[in-house]
Amino acid sequence: MPEFILGARGHDFGRHDPETLFSSIGQAGFACTQLAFPKAVEGVKSYDDVTPALVERARAAAAASGVGIAVDGTYVELSYVDEDKRRAEVAKVLSQIPVAKALGAGCMGSETTNMAKQPGVTRKEAQEALLRSLGEILPACEEQGVLFAVECVYYHAMNTPEAVRMVLDTMASPNLRVICDFANYVGPEAASVDAQRRIWDKVGSWYGDKITAVHFKGQNFQPDGTLYSTSLEDSCVDYAGGFEMLRQMPQASLPVLREEAVPARAASDLAFMRRFAY
Repeated sequence: MPEFILGARGHDFGRHDPETLFSSIGQAGFACTQLAFPKAVEGVKSYDDVTPALVERARAAAAASGVGIAVDGTYVELSYVDEDKRRAEVAKVLSQIPVAKALGAGCMGSETTNMAKQPGVTRKEAQEALLRSLGEILPACEEQGVLFAVECVYYHAMNTPEAVRMVLDTMASPNLRVICDFANYVGPEAASVDAQRRIWDKVGSWYGDKITAVHFKGQNFQPDGTLYSTSLEDSCVDYAGGFEMLRQMPQASLPVLREEAVPARAASDLAFMRRFAY
């Protein structure tokens, strides 16, 4: 059974210099983080601003605070069908592979593009674009010894356990991993516990051993199916079933990262997370 290491996204603490950012995360009680430089670090407007000196400051600040960097968050659109746009997004990832390596991050991570961003594009076309992007990213990751993790979201290009399995099988890369966000598997038609248990069974049996990080957030649905964020306590997500699945996995440890964290609620969030992770 993995040891679950509780953490939070860095940019939920606001934009700060690296020292303040990591100190704030650690003082809130979190042991690891997902770091996205353009979202969390002062002065970083694009990946071009992530200099070696800044990377070293972040690495040193993480070490001093005792907060591990579980995920180097690369927020990119891997499934753009427009080739010029897609290549520009891939270039962002390629530029950050040495950064992830220098940070000692557990992995790099990205979602796979909201279908609403490409009206008229079919999911099959978006998934084919995703495979092209990964085909350019993964050789560089393999060469530099960096893991790259993709995240399933029910309204994105890679939207179901079946789609995740297809991507993993097609790419067949030892450096391709999965970020498991329980909430992102759960659309309005799958909000019941029974429906979610069927999802967790597929995730665990098909690729549970490929999970390298877990996201933890609250959500629910309006009667018309509209998604909205909630506290962890008011969420429809079947955390108990998800962690029952994760406990069967062979990983020595797994970071569990609170998304949409409110620093003032860190103590109660951690208490809630510990109910499932310990």
